[in-house]
Amino acid sequence: MSLYQTVLLAVNPEDKSAHKLMVKAGIIADQNNAELHVAYVEPGIGNVSFIDVEIELQEEHDAIAKQRMSQLSELAAASSYPVAGLHIANGDITKHIEELAEKVEAKLVITGYHKSTIHIFGDVSETLAQHLKCDVLISQ
Repeated sequence: MSLYQTVLLAVNPEDKSAHKLMVKAGIIADQNNAELHVAYVEPGIGNVSFIDVEIELQEEHDAIAKQRMSQLSELAAASSYPVAGLHIANGDITKHIEELAEKVEAKLVITGYHKSTIHIFGDVSETLAQHLKCDVLISQ
């Protein structure tokens, strides 16, 4: 029996440490014979990204969403372990990651540590660690 049956990597594909986090997530998933999911949430409020608020153009939103999915796909393709699902959302990062972790029944969520000025109430990783009902690995 493995410790983590499902691993969720919450990552910004544009972050310089994204590839390193993907490698770590793949190794942990492999060691646990786990299902691996990768998620990105475009920062915003509720279910709306800050970009959508600024530009208010559906075609620009669609182009950005397509770019993010392509970046996640490239990241997943670089993994030595197969990725079961790619997930993208807009809005409140912690809310969406919490909901996704529950939906995929994640036993471990892996995220990078980044102090963000966008997340008003503190660091996203620390907030996730406080609210998730599973283990959280905050990696540098």
